[in-house]
Amino acid sequence: MLQITDLTVRADGFTLHAVTLTVPKGACGVVLGPSGAGKSTLLEAIAGLRQPVSGRIWLDGQDITDLPPERRSIALVPQDYALFPHLTAKSNILLAPRLLRLPLHEVAERFVFLCDLLNLHHLLDRRPHQLSGGERQRVALARALMLRPKLLLLDEPFAALDPQMRPTVRRTLRRIFQQLGTTVLIVTHDVWDAAALGDVVFVLENGRIVQKGTWRDIVAFPKSAFVAEFIGINRLVGIVERRGQRCFLRIGEQRLLVSADLSENTTVCWQFFPSQVRFADAPNALRGVVDEVMELGDRTLLVVELAEGVLVRLEVPSPSPYSVGDVVSFVITAPLLPAETAPTLPARPDATTGAP
Repeated sequence: MLQITDLTVRADGFTLHAVTLTVPKGACGVVLGPSGAGKSTLLEAIAGLRQPVSGRIWLDGQDITDLPPERRSIALVPQDYALFPHLTAKSNILLAPRLLRLPLHEVAERFVFLCDLLNLHHLLDRRPHQLSGGERQRVALARALMLRPKLLLLDEPFAALDPQMRPTVRRTLRRIFQQLGTTVLIVTHDVWDAAALGDVVFVLENGRIVQKGTWRDIVAFPKSAFVAEFIGINRLVGIVERRGQRCFLRIGEQRLLVSADLSENTTVCWQFFPSQVRFADAPNALRGVVDEVMELGDRTLLVVELAEGVLVRLEVPSPSPYSVGDVVSFVITAPLLPAETAPTLPARPDATTGAP
């Protein structure tokens, strides 16, 4: 089990602030965040490559905060895999055990086991430049696992892979992690990695963990506008206005008739996926102008401007009948959620967010 308490790390003008997280033994944790959030800094601190200012790191009950990297029983697979180009796959995998002069029979047994598990036997005589991205990743993973680490750290493990390969490689890694029972921590910017692999997910923003939990919980109840937008959920904040028995929701300059029993001036939050809409001209419909259209095969993603600076993503089946500049009306099918305080409205969305 990995336990981190109040870990603060300073690196090149950036600060990781009081990070606290727990990954149960044998589970896969995923740290999710954009570039520059501090993901790699966190991995380096856990691996012993950066000295924290404060806080503690525990692994299977042992405080490893002040131990050198080689005594932590941690393996780190960097984003570029860091394979030696002049060595074959076999030599890369066996390098560390040979340098450490481990018993030959133990090394041979572990080597055969990992080659079977990762389907590497036919690749062992090839050098890194002769391997595909997925094959290089499997070789790097075998090298990391040869020493039976208590914790496996993976830095953006799918970033170097073609998009078409990623779903298959994710499934393969999930199966391997379950078979080995090794505790794993992955850092990534891709929500699909968190959804497919994370037993527990930590969302990192500007050096702080802003939400943690299962992927299902985070998707169902994002705690901030940042989290909602980053995982691809639209988030609108409105104020309730009453007109006799009728209840309206004011979002920007638009007023929507809603079927809800809410008090005057109540702040509510409307969180919905791009697919949770019905295109219709109705009293409870929002209206906006199409700002961007992206064809994604069987579906099309629209970026729609509701008011100045207020944009949402909407999904329609392909081929889309809408073009940039068209006015669209749509009804949100997700429920309204009361909000104690009004968070910042979402910034302009990236139309590619959420693509596998």
